[in-house]
Amino acid sequence: MATARRWILGLDLGARSRGAVAFARWLREAGEPVTSVHVLETWTRGYLRSDNFEQLQAALARATGEMGLASPDDIQVVEADRAEVALARAAEGATGLVIGRAAPSEGRALIRLGATARRILRGLPAPVIVVPPEWTGAATGPVLVATDLEDTSAGAVAFAQELAARHGRALALVHVGAALYNDFIDELDPRWLAAREIYRADVVDAVREWAAERGLAGATRHVLYGDPPQAIARLAEACEAAIVVVGSRRLGTVARAFLSSTASTLASVAACPVAVVPSR
Repeated sequence: MATARRWILGLDLGARSRGAVAFARWLREAGEPVTSVHVLETWTRGYLRSDNFEQLQAALARATGEMGLASPDDIQVVEADRAEVALARAAEGATGLVIGRAAPSEGRALIRLGATARRILRGLPAPVIVVPPEWTGAATGPVLVATDLEDTSAGAVAFAQELAARHGRALALVHVGAALYNDFIDELDPRWLAAREIYRADVVDAVREWAAERGLAGATRHVLYGDPPQAIARLAEACEAAIVVVGSRRLGTVARAFLSSTASTLASVAACPVAVVPSR
């Protein structure tokens, strides 16, 4: 993680970038330096006419106004074969890379993240913040960091602590425990219910000990059960979280075919920005 703060905004000039632009403005208003990068993919070169350039300049001017910048010259326009390649290069050593999400929180869109966002989350050149397109400003609640109580959470916790401190927000923890039941277990069986309560008490103790060992004893703790992305997304909305921070195991292509990624799924459904932080 970078010691000098420097954020990169991956600026898509379409509607999906509106929330990311608003997040960049929120960072800038708090004194955080943001460099905006718009990527022209090489394949478009043969299709850009003079009227296309005029539309590009108009879109850059609109984005400039929305971010509170002085002029479109403050936005870097770079060319690359693929957008994620240029953004990854720009994000090296940065505090974080901010990108927009294809689909809003409501609705049943088939594509929720977008191809570029999925590839960036797969590589994680830096902490990546995915912002819903309808997001207009930070809610009043805490920075919410999700932990699996493993070493993969270390980077996410450090990132969340720094962000909370810089923006004067409280820090809250959430852990989603294993459900440990299925359709074949009778929830009315007193023996099973007793075993479940003992297990859940152990989970609460484990979260408390984990937090104390990392100097987070004073942070609000939430212990939930169920599907992790959905449970965390619902909690974030209920507590009006400003942002959710989660670690990533950086699953490869083969692993992703068999294992779901809590980070990617959460980033695709949450109503607030989600920061995905690579493990240290």
